[in-house]
Amino acid sequence: MEIPHILRSLGFNDKEIRIYLTLLTGGPTSVRKLAKDTDINRGTVYEILKSLQEKGLAGMYHKHKKQFFLAEDPEKLMEVTERKERSVAAMKRELAEALPELRSVYAHGGAKPTVKYYEGHKGCTIILNDVLHTMGQEEEKTYRAYSSIALRDYLYREFPTFTKERIARRLHVRVIAIGAGGDDQPLAERRWLSEKKGSPTYSIIYGPKVAFLSLGANETPLGILIEDAAVAETERIIFDRVWETLR
Repeated sequence: MEIPHILRSLGFNDKEIRIYLTLLTGGPTSVRKLAKDTDINRGTVYEILKSLQEKGLAGMYHKHKKQFFLAEDPEKLMEVTERKERSVAAMKRELAEALPELRSVYAHGGAKPTVKYYEGHKGCTIILNDVLHTMGQEEEKTYRAYSSIALRDYLYREFPTFTKERIARRLHVRVIAIGAGGDDQPLAERRWLSEKKGSPTYSIIYGPKVAFLSLGANETPLGILIEDAAVAETERIIFDRVWETLR
């Protein structure tokens, strides 16, 4: 890996990289010479040197009433990395504390239905994770699904532990199966609409959301997620009516 790339990953911009590497390779130097060697104006050089000093990456001393700057041991970069890690950890804690409020704003952010489109196996995984998260917030812990044999092998390909996660979170599911197959699972009820032919779409009704998954060209999974309480309630009413008609 190239050194400039490493420094960029630590948050250095291009000018900071030029000045730091010039200090590192050239030894003690003045602001004037550093500006000339890097083709960066003196004011900017001085500000960057102050920043490098604050990070512990550069030092300064006086000689003949002039200021000279030099790079500190590169080992100091490890301290920069550790400070960055601590900062990220603190930010994650703050974000975790703020999430309930953010979710509240997100859930009530608008009157219009939201429609999201997902593609590929990662898209399926995003929807399945959203099922777990959303149902974890709901009082009623039962969601509903129209399960199609045509989609089963694709839906869980990148999330094979979904069922274990669902059971661990004590989430129930009612499944209307379309097509043969499907194993009995804890906290799951299954009734068959048809055991002969599958449906081209797999549907999940959960909380205020409805997800439709199908296969596109080259058997690529496609997902459409509708976030609207009224739409979800309508789908729930239809599902429950069909459920009562099946053995």
